[in-house]
Amino acid sequence: MSEGLDAFHAAAPGVQVEMHVMSTDTMLKSLRSGAIDVGFLLSHTAAQSSVIDQVPVWRSRIGAVAPRGTVPTTLRALADAELILGVRENWRSWRLLLDEAFARAGIAPTVIEEVWDVQVILQRVADRRGVTLLPMTAAESLPAALDARPVAGFDAEAKIAMAWGAKADTGLLRAFRRHFVPEAIYVRYHLITQVYLSAAFRAVQIRA
Repeated sequence: MSEGLDAFHAAAPGVQVEMHVMSTDTMLKSLRSGAIDVGFLLSHTAAQSSVIDQVPVWRSRIGAVAPRGTVPTTLRALADAELILGVRENWRSWRLLLDEAFARAGIAPTVIEEVWDVQVILQRVADRRGVTLLPMTAAESLPAALDARPVAGFDAEAKIAMAWGAKADTGLLRAFRRHFVPEAIYVRYHLITQVYLSAAFRAVQIRA
């Protein structure tokens, strides 16, 4: 991430870039109002807008997370699992994505607890209170006691998109986007995994 910012600052000296963390829904509202200029948000039909342009930058299969040796890896095991998920108020797009995947798999999930913060979710799972679902790329950032595994037949994928207000697009904004190659964002800096694990996504405000 710092490399992209350094390149942008070199190309546009004197321009200030502020980084913020917010939920996908809040980010969409902020993009519409012009409060922020660019955001990295969860790409889902619930996060679409006719006045917001998006370009996909990253994707990952979603898997189950549980203490090592206990991760459900079949649809039957997932259907029997007690789930701990993010509260819908803060995780609306993510929960809708999971709802659709459960419906495709013919599973009626058993959600025993809804939690606001992802770190609390992981603590609950580490305490063996239940199972959660995260992008498989989060596996390397999980606590040592936890493991993430794909679930055979569970068709769920997380996608992240770079988004910006179509009407407010400027040369400065286009220059900013050119300095953030999608592969560099994830492969070099693991930005999306880090951001996901804060239960929110990254927003950018650019001011000349």
